[in-house]
Amino acid sequence: MFYSTGRPASPHFHRSIGRTEEPIRIRRVATQEDIASLAYSYWEASGRREGTALSDWLRAERALDDR
Repeated sequence: MFYSTGRPASPHFHRSIGRTEEPIRIRRVATQEDIASLAYSYWEASGRREGTALSDWLRAERALDDR
């Protein structure tokens, strides 16, 4: 039996021919709640300065995308 990729369905197929594959890494997508929580922590760490909401939000987005 073959998957749509054309590979045999047997989990032992790659071992039988000596090939190894990289493990699949599942990346969790950051939610708005994740971003808001991290942005809030940045705001608190900066002494709760006014006018930093956007930069804190963007910094949190970048940080969560890079993980």
